[in-house]
Amino acid sequence: MSRELRLTAGPILPQLLRLTIPLLCANVLQQLYNIINSLVVTRYIGENAFAALGVAESIMNLYIYVITGACMGAAVLVAQFFGEGNLAKLRQQLYVSAVLVGGCTLAAVILGQLFLPQLLTLIQTPAELMASASAYLRVILAGMVFTFTYNYLAAVLRAVGDTQAALYFLLISLGYNLSAAWLLVAVLDLGILGTALATASAQLLSSLLCFLYIRKKRPFLTVRRADMRMDRKLLGLTGSFAAVAALQQSSLYLGKLIIQGAVNGISTVSSAPISAFAAATRVENFIQAFGMSGCEAAAIFIAQNRGAGADKRMLSGFARAAVMLVGTGLVSSVIMRQAARPLALIFLDPEAQAVPYAVSYLRLIALFYFLSFTGHLFVGWYRGTGRMNITFYGTTLQIIIRVAGTYLLIDAMGLDAVALATGLGWVAIVLFQLTVFALERKGIWPRPKPSL
Repeated sequence: MSRELRLTAGPILPQLLRLTIPLLCANVLQQLYNIINSLVVTRYIGENAFAALGVAESIMNLYIYVITGACMGAAVLVAQFFGEGNLAKLRQQLYVSAVLVGGCTLAAVILGQLFLPQLLTLIQTPAELMASASAYLRVILAGMVFTFTYNYLAAVLRAVGDTQAALYFLLISLGYNLSAAWLLVAVLDLGILGTALATASAQLLSSLLCFLYIRKKRPFLTVRRADMRMDRKLLGLTGSFAAVAALQQSSLYLGKLIIQGAVNGISTVSSAPISAFAAATRVENFIQAFGMSGCEAAAIFIAQNRGAGADKRMLSGFARAAVMLVGTGLVSSVIMRQAARPLALIFLDPEAQAVPYAVSYLRLIALFYFLSFTGHLFVGWYRGTGRMNITFYGTTLQIIIRVAGTYLLIDAMGLDAVALATGLGWVAIVLFQLTVFALERKGIWPRPKPSL
């Protein structure tokens, strides 16, 4: 077991940066999967196909971020056991989490395939987009098994401090995805189905590379027959950590899946609002990668040090993570506000009717974006310390405000209602998190929680 994987001693800021930068690169590359598909579809198929892709990806992203969040939540326990030096418990946790999260993923995939027409109808998908969106999602949902495998193995590697290996594998698979998407769409003329096949097979490639790397380079993470034991307490902990982290990680997309129905509902004359929302979402996803990376890095650092009983070092790490995340959030708000039109034009034709909608949306939501990064900071703290209930309460509050605000205001404000409601949701969750953090530091609520 390499000593460089441990985060329980040594300079804190370099360790946080060493965690964050590969995580950021990996999250950005993950977003490039969608961006590549968008550019290929726009260039070779057309605007209606782009709108269909936007509808389909509102469902696909929900699956991806639920899976990613569940894997990250389970990996918090891996980080704690690693910091504690309990490798036997760590491997048992790997087995329990693989069975639990993997089984839930498979069940969700089957349900998605069975009820896909109803789901697309529920979010008011226009009839002219239904066939393309359905064809794309059939393949993507089948490939979610590979998406789980990669994200699970990558989360385990990150939990023990190895954030670079999974990044390299993702880079390789991204290059493959780019080549495959061009071949299948531009050369073989498979349309939107070709982009789905390229993405699903790229996920298979990255998961295979991750699996082989762990067996060869990180053998202490290889589950042995003796480790394959279910433990009721460990199963309960894994379930709670995974479920709440999945909800938090997917909150942006869960809200957008519900909100997609409202956006589709105002697109009775043209698909311009749908295209605008799809383009703005891609910009948001890219910027959110910075906040999610900092959140995950903070959670890993805090979890390892909690396992080692290093409370003062946990707080020092949190303070340094606060400077990084809030500062990055402020810069992101300014950039999104000032460069809204150039950002929208990455995905939209300059003459497209969707451009004004997307620009207005981005300029409004930019006013709140630093609050999203502040929320990520506190999620990293509560996830790392095992206070998953706090992230659950905050995320639930945020989703309620976003969805209710959108449906109440969308008739009067159009697509801007989504931006305003999302911003108000971030205001609420940050106020909640700050209040709980202050009460916690004073020992009022929640009461100190014993280590595992």
